Amino acid sequence: MLRKILIAFASIVLILIVAATFLYFKILRPGIRAAEARSIDDQKILQPRLVKGTGKFEKRTFYEGEGLGNISQIHIGWPADREGADIAVVGSQGADFIDLAGHKKKQVRFAIAERCPVVVARTSPTSELGYLTRDESWAVPATLFDKEGHLAWRFGGTWPGVDDSAPADFNGDGKLSVLIGFNGAGGLVRLDGQGQSVWKKEENNVWHVETLDTNGDGRAEILHSNARGQLLVRDSDGNVITQYLPNSYVSKFALTRWAEETQPTHILVPTGERREGCRHPVIFVLDSGGKSVAKLDAPLSDLLNDAAGIPVQFRKGPRYFAVLINSLAKDRSVLFLYDDGQLVYQEIIGESCSGLATLPGNGPLLVGCASRIWAYSETTASRN
Repeated sequence: MLRKILIAFASIVLILIVAATFLYFKILRPGIRAAEARSIDDQKILQPRLVKGTGKFEKRTFYEGEGLGNISQIHIGWPADREGADIAVVGSQGADFIDLAGHKKKQVRFAIAERCPVVVARTSPTSELGYLTRDESWAVPATLFDKEGHLAWRFGGTWPGVDDSAPADFNGDGKLSVLIGFNGAGGLVRLDGQGQSVWKKEENNVWHVETLDTNGDGRAEILHSNARGQLLVRDSDGNVITQYLPNSYVSKFALTRWAEETQPTHILVPTGERREGCRHPVIFVLDSGGKSVAKLDAPLSDLLNDAAGIPVQFRKGPRYFAVLINSLAKDRSVLFLYDDGQLVYQEIIGESCSGLATLPGNGPLLVGCASRIWAYSETTASRN
């Protein structure tokens, strides 16, 4: 009897080995090789170069902050004004507070060096600040640091991993909430400022999360994408209200200022559309109610994922709209500038760049990359 059991067990093990071998050689290895080939092809396509707009703009180094890591945010005004500075530059390893000339006033380094983006977050009604991780991409828990870079709390350290987290102020009283979108079937979770769960909603692959007052009532709603490519709007209790861009697949998106706005009330959505049987990468700009106000051609943007956008005006020239599409994994970025919806400048930057801002008083345009900020200005010939 024991011999029969051992023979049966050995047969099952043999079948499993044969099945695993077949799966690896016929499915997994070809898939891995195909993915590697696509990555190599993407790197060739994304060779750093100026694609469009020769002679229109020039760039220079505005600031270098050793030990900042990849810069994810360039924030003018608060919270820099609390530190006797003008600009807060936030990277994956810390934050530098600098003046408008690019001189450092204060430096903060995080207790844990991150590999994902980090942004400033208001943590109290008195405008105290902290630093929150974003776009964790399953690799790390959502993490909040205090104003000096010390660890405040971490959430979501077990499978399924965190896709994205975002700071929120639902009542306009300065009290911090944090929204966390999980990979797989982990759902969407709302935390209070101390990192304690308030509610959880069922959802699959919450790729990206933001908050925005979508109906003008003075209270923020939740926007997030999911595995089905939906861009959903939820109330502060997590109930689905509506869907934006129902005919497009949405994964990453961003909030942006538009035209002469001083605060971001528009939504920037990189996606694609079918034209003559081919898929063309485009960027939609939506108002807070989900209505499309612009559709911008964005060649090569489908090879990257993270997005940022901002209007910029140099001196008394035209008002441009700048879009930065980035991939941390590919260590590449593409910068687009549009004039009245027409693409006039496109540059492939050979590093990961996520920070985007303009200085007061008509430029320059600031682009934050790996521990460095580039400043873009119009050339004399372009101004003339």
